[in-house]
Amino acid sequence: MKRFTRRRGFFLCIIQIGWLIPISAQNISLDFVYGGIEDAEAILQEYLKPYANVLGSDLNAGWYNTARPHELGGIDVTATVSWSRAPASILTYDMSELELSDNANISTPSIAPTIAGEQEDRPELSYSERVEFSPENIQDVEYANYTVPNGTGVDFFPLPIGQLTVGLPFGTDISARFVPVVGYRDYGEIGLWGVGGKHAVSQWIPFFSKLTFLDISLQGGYTMVNSSVHVVVEPQSTVDVEPDQRYNWDDQFVIQKVEGWTVNLIASQTLSVLTFYQGIGYASSLVEVLLEGHFPIHSVITEGDDLGLTTYEVVENPITMKYKNFNNLRINVGARLKLGVFTLHYDFTHTLYVTQSVGIGINFR
Repeated sequence: MKRFTRRRGFFLCIIQIGWLIPISAQNISLDFVYGGIEDAEAILQEYLKPYANVLGSDLNAGWYNTARPHELGGIDVTATVSWSRAPASILTYDMSELELSDNANISTPSIAPTIAGEQEDRPELSYSERVEFSPENIQDVEYANYTVPNGTGVDFFPLPIGQLTVGLPFGTDISARFVPVVGYRDYGEIGLWGVGGKHAVSQWIPFFSKLTFLDISLQGGYTMVNSSVHVVVEPQSTVDVEPDQRYNWDDQFVIQKVEGWTVNLIASQTLSVLTFYQGIGYASSLVEVLLEGHFPIHSVITEGDDLGLTTYEVVENPITMKYKNFNNLRINVGARLKLGVFTLHYDFTHTLYVTQSVGIGINFR
């Protein structure tokens, strides 16, 4: 197998994280596919879970820093950075608890790092199949062997998002997030968009409408991230027989689609230049990871003249995985400081993972 170059490994990490920063420049391996599609899905599901959940939490953060909607025609431009941290319990996984094929052999100890963890000594995974050369000669033939990949050692990452909010009639405003598709040579690309809004409900309640310092609103938002990165996974050098169908492996991509949506009841109290805000609601996310292109799946020839030799099958679009986190309770508190047309804010959110956000904005209400 041809490993990723340092630059390709770097870009794969930033695509998965969702931001163009040098989190890790290590090589990332997709050796998982050699042992078969079902095993690769089971291992990748555990390996990528922390980043899938962290990114899902990040996407639902930073939508608001006050419950007070903009007046008609008011404009707010905000840049927010949100970051979630994976708990220690998800930095490793036990390979012996996975439902792998009977051909899989896991070394001990079987504890392996997820992509957010890091571990010097990692399990080895080998695949072998029993071949009957003759009634008296039955052997186990190994057709794939690799050390499970290491993680990045980064259990959190920041996601910056720019947001434009415009005031509409009837105590309502609407927000838009957008990052145009950004690519780096032929390594991959990433793009983001989202839409949200809030509506003041306190204006319809006589008691609350008289409290000028207090605002209560209903808020919702949806964000989508699409990314892809080019990878190269070639057959291992130990393959004995090349199949008739061959490829140059240039069409391999890891595709990631992430959706996050949230609905919240928020309140804020404005005291001169300082605003405190709180929110409670639900947040959901859906992360889909696909391997697109042609990939080599290793096996042993069990009949014919090449009995007992190793080969591989070319499989197209072998893996589709989904991480679903629906209806997680979301509790949020924060504060905003307004200095003329400029604002600074910080908030803390507890949902699937703990998320913190800081931001700066220009505000014309």
